This record gives sequence, structure tokens and C-alpha cells, in this order.
Amino acid sequence: MAAFDVLARLGVDPPDLELLRFGENALYAFRERRLVVRVARPSTDPTHVAQTVEFVRRVAARGMPVSEPADLTELVQPVVTSTGVVTLWTLHDVDEGCRVSAAELGGLVRQFHELAAPEADLLDEWEPFGLIRSRLAAAERDGFDRSLTGPLVDLLASLETAVDRLSARLGIGVMHGDMHYGNVLCLPGRRLLLIDFDQVCRGPREWDLVPNLVTVRRFGLAESDYQEFCAAYGFDLRTSPDVETLVRLRELGMVSWLLQQYGTSAVIDDEIRLRVGTIGESVGPPATRWWAH
Repeated sequence: MAAFDVLARLGVDPPDLELLRFGENALYAFRERRLVVRVARPSTDPTHVAQTVEFVRRVAARGMPVSEPADLTELVQPVVTSTGVVTLWTLHDVDEGCRVSAAELGGLVRQFHELAAPEADLLDEWEPFGLIRSRLAAAERDGFDRSLTGPLVDLLASLETAVDRLSARLGIGVMHGDMHYGNVLCLPGRRLLLIDFDQVCRGPREWDLVPNLVTVRRFGLAESDYQEFCAAYGFDLRTSPDVETLVRLRELGMVSWLLQQYGTSAVIDDEIRLRVGTIGESVGPPATRWWAH
């Protein structure tokens, strides 16, 4: 196991690890050393991971409240093992009762866009399609019914053309890439830290506003909360001519991620069918409610 391999190099064997999150990466808490062990897939480009670690260190030095890479003289990050690409981060105690408000998230996005701007040259350009393509290709290889994959493949093809025509009204700059409520830690004293920089890159900064609009559209966030987010950031994505394209792309990414869990339970399978069947709904009117998994 990659996490064990890396911690063994720190003289810890065997470590007592607590699984925090499992998605595109596996995150474990190693509380004895106040570390988060982040394990990416073996196919992950270690050069990109090293670039991300350096970026986070730089924006932290500029005053951006982020969860920082662990300062370990024993290791150069990332550590490449046969079972994953590993980075180590500072473990923080969180306030379990704290819920980040829409206004706080909007302010954090604005702060990030301002403070991270000088580091744009360190980052790669936005490429939103590769991961989606690989997920859909895997589903087709696994023999998934065409009624599940077909609408998603067709939508992907149309979006590949539409993205080339984005106007980027907020400009091309540093964007986090996955700016949702789950990627903000709330520490005691309501200190907020931004986390999870796997998708940070240079691209249209409107992309960081899309998750909040999708939360309103699909997961029940109140319209008043959305307006508070817009006021804190200073821009309403609904006024952008690109809103349809950006929302559809975000939702396609979400459906393709959940598709990887097809067959694990009847509840998941029903939710996937619901999402595939409603993903083409217009951004304007109220949309079908989706349920988080």
C-alpha cells in the first residue's frame, strides 16, 4: 500500500491510518504525526503533482488560507511508489459543527483568484475532457448499456466544440478547478482553509463559480444563498453567455464520476439513471433534483 510505503520511510511501521475520503484520490489521516497522506493513482503524472505542491506553497506564502504540504526534510514530494503517487499535507482539527456559508465561499473564491494570479505561469492550461473521456471509455469497455453511456458520449462531443467558443468574461487566469463547499475546511474559530488542488490550472475563471450554481440547480441550495455567493464574489454566472456550456460540462463530469460506481447498489444505479435522463435540462428553469452520493 502506497501510504504505508511512504510512512515507512519516515520510520513509522506499521502506521495507524484513518480513511478520510476516497474518490479520485485516497486520503488518510495519520494523527500521530499530524499528517494527511494523499494517494493518487499510479498513472498520475508525478511532475504535475510536484507542480501542484509548489503552487500551494507559493499561494500560502502570499497569504492565501490553504492547507499546506507538510514540511518534511526526510522526503521530497511527491513520492512515487508502485501503487500510487503520494503527497503529505498538514492535518488540521476541524469544527464538525461549522458549515461554510455561501458568502464565505464566494469571498474565498475571489481571494484565491486575486492572490493566485501571479502564479499562473507555473500551471498547465485547462483541459476538462481527458478524465471524462477515460471514464466513459472504461464504462463502454465494461459493457455498460448504451442507454447509460450514449447520451453522455453525445454530450461530450457537443461540449468539446462549445468550449472552444467560451468568451471568458472574467479572463483567463488561475482557477482552483473544483471549488465546492466540500473543499473548504472550517477550523475552530471559523478559520477557513481551501484544500484539494488536483485540478488547479490556467483557464476561464468562471469555471470556479459553476459548482455553486449547480448546487442551487441540483442539490437544493437556496436562491438567497446563491445571491449571497454572487455578491461576495462580485459576479453572477447566470449573466454569462457561457453558462449553459459550463453547467453542462460540470454536470457531465459529476455523472461520469458517479458512473464508476454503477452496479454497487440499487440506490446508486437509480441515481445514475436519473442523472443521465435529466442532464440535458436547460439551465434556466428549475431542474430535476439530484441526490448526493
